[in-house]
Amino acid sequence: MKHLLPLLLFLPLSGCLDDDDLLEPLRESPVTVAFRAEYDEAPLAIQREAYAYPTGDSLKVLLFQYYVSDLELLPAGGGEAVRLADIDLIRWMSATEDATVERTYSVPAGSYRGLRFGLGVKPELNAIDPSEFAANYVLNENEFWGEQTRYVFAKIEANALLEADGRYDTGLSYHMGSDSLYTTVTFDRTFTVDGSGVPTLTVVADVLEALSGTGQTFDITDPQKQTVHGGNQAVATGIWNRLAGQFTLETE
Repeated sequence: MKHLLPLLLFLPLSGCLDDDDLLEPLRESPVTVAFRAEYDEAPLAIQREAYAYPTGDSLKVLLFQYYVSDLELLPAGGGEAVRLADIDLIRWMSATEDATVERTYSVPAGSYRGLRFGLGVKPELNAIDPSEFAANYVLNENEFWGEQTRYVFAKIEANALLEADGRYDTGLSYHMGSDSLYTTVTFDRTFTVDGSGVPTLTVVADVLEALSGTGQTFDITDPQKQTVHGGNQAVATGIWNRLAGQFTLETE
């Protein structure tokens, strides 16, 4: 009888497992969120392509980046959003980079009604000094202005050809960020995550629309409108609002 005791102890524990417990790992499925940079609706060729600008001039984009905070999926049935990332830096800065960057996450299988993120660094993270994060964290000294101005939320840098001399020697540099600029971007789009494939949600940002969208031409020939580094907030707010308003979402 002593030899039966381990088996008897095991049987009740096995009986507590039901089908739902055995299938638990299958309840999570992958989803890909891609970020694509464009210029005038074409994939952005960072540091490679010369682009026409509405003033009749041309420019080469050298850097395009922005932070997203609280990247979330919105369940179709309501309830709490599914958090994908607290903070991420989306960046194009090398001629060897593709116009699309991807992130893949594991999420609860089910139906969803949209995607949401905060454009910029959310206030609770913006208040934390970079020294409090790991050295390889996305919030670091390189993106930190200082104690008062905090982190740079987004950057657009380019060299412009403004004269008929063939030289792209006019620098355009727009560094934007402050708690007052932080903006929530929400997309209403129905999709399903069921494990039968990997859905891809592509967030598209167009640099031309950020600089000169909404039917108005932002004048890059004006020296007063060629640089934003903490000051020049009227210019910063205009570019920021156009950047925040031009995002689109594609699903497949």
